[in-house]
Amino acid sequence: MGVRENDQNSFAVQLGYSQRVGDHAAVSAEYVNEGHPALHHRDGLAGQFWLHTAVPERGWSVAAGAGPYFYFDTTTGRSPGQPYRNDHGWGAMVSASVKYHLASRTYVELKASRIKGRSGHDSDILLLGAGVELGATAGAAQLENAGPGDNTLMLMRSHAIVNSFNSETSTGGAIEYRRAVNPNLELSVMALKEGRVGTLDRKGLVTQAWLMRPFTERTILALGVGAYTLRDKQERDNAAQEETVHVAPIASVAVRYRLTPRLRAELAWSRVITSYHRDSDLFLLGGGVTF
Repeated sequence: MGVRENDQNSFAVQLGYSQRVGDHAAVSAEYVNEGHPALHHRDGLAGQFWLHTAVPERGWSVAAGAGPYFYFDTTTGRSPGQPYRNDHGWGAMVSASVKYHLASRTYVELKASRIKGRSGHDSDILLLGAGVELGATAGAAQLENAGPGDNTLMLMRSHAIVNSFNSETSTGGAIEYRRAVNPNLELSVMALKEGRVGTLDRKGLVTQAWLMRPFTERTILALGVGAYTLRDKQERDNAAQEETVHVAPIASVAVRYRLTPRLRAELAWSRVITSYHRDSDLFLLGGGVTF
């Protein structure tokens, strides 16, 4: 990853899912981490529309895409008493991709992207990676993972990372209830305790809607969005300050594995998006039962 305005370089990581909408078009959803150049730790969520050449069983294909980019940038504060701030905003992302398709629906990909943020700090990213094309999963296998009306109760351990330049961490736990609307949609409510950072011991209630996609007969990929109603302080190191209630958007990605017809294991990542510079990354790992 390179920042044009000051000639800095850093790493970049991207995880994405794309869905074909025709022989020569696709849409994608992507998480992009732009690395850690000086005074900017930026990542974000992108949605792109792609035009591509015909996709062979084996061989080359090329594509070009563009779309909006919502970013989270940990950058310098605006006053001496504010060591950092979480800057949110909209930008644009344009990309070009070359893939070589291998056997068994796998491929390797070289992708170049340009990200333009509303507040500046434009970056260029070159990525080399690999992917797999998902085949059709039998309806019976989908229903084994979650059928309409199924309920799931999960106990999870959480690890939170504050989006500051020091990346303070805490551990906590959660209990989550999910209800399947159909094999591709679930609704959830979760009681979450993030753990203590300074005098802050943030906790609250998370509600989300999830889009589900079978990855294998036992594995489900999920994308969730919702709201996190929490009690928090504006100044986390001020022991005398009262906690107040905030409602923060939350976005999540999860992988669930069916251990037995009833038992499930899950790994999830969530981004808490606050309006008062207390963004955090949440990693949750746990298990539960479907009934």
